[in-house]
Amino acid sequence: MIRLENVSKRYGAEIVAVRDASFEVAKGEFVFLVGPSGSGKSTLLRLMNRQERPERGNVWVAGRNIGELANSQIPQLRRQLGNVFQDYKLLPNKTLFENVAFALEVIGKPRHLVSQQVPQVLELVGLAGKEDRFPDQLSGGEQQRVSIARAFVNRPLILLADEPTGNLDPATGEGIMSLLEAINSTGTTIVMATHDHRVVNAMRKRVIQLDRGVIVRDQERGVYE
Repeated sequence: MIRLENVSKRYGAEIVAVRDASFEVAKGEFVFLVGPSGSGKSTLLRLMNRQERPERGNVWVAGRNIGELANSQIPQLRRQLGNVFQDYKLLPNKTLFENVAFALEVIGKPRHLVSQQVPQVLELVGLAGKEDRFPDQLSGGEQQRVSIARAFVNRPLILLADEPTGNLDPATGEGIMSLLEAINSTGTTIVMATHDHRVVNAMRKRVIQLDRGVIVRDQERGVYE
């Protein structure tokens, strides 16, 4: 589903964000990218959705070398990817329903499909009945659930999550992880960057650990010490 071959990425002359990274993520896997701030986790996610391009090496997503895609093909790539962020990135002037629906509207889905799929995914994330609320009327955990609903509403092949529990208390974070695990159980591949030891150690999924841009460990059912 995802393959990196000897990928390196540098910012400026001095900062090496990723150095010679190689790994594969199979369809349906749940993989943690772990390491301290600045270790290269977020850069790897941006390379996977073509927000960044490697200086060296190749990134394959869903069977395609995304470095070879023309700019006009990038939107099609991103329709296969969902993205969840630490800071939610919700539209403050839109309701919960409208925030989720927007993800379908921008790719041209017909109105009847939007009205069908949005309630389904809101029920999945535990927000049925709150469709008309605005982001500032929701808790942090609820806002993150909206963010996940928006990322998943188009049923992407892959979900990329960048510190999705970073702004949440431990109990709320556990709920978000249970939700991501449920989404993963439907067949969606998940790659999640985090520095939260508790989350990683509770889930016991595959762990890819980075240190200053270098992969120092790739372990099935790993922990983050």
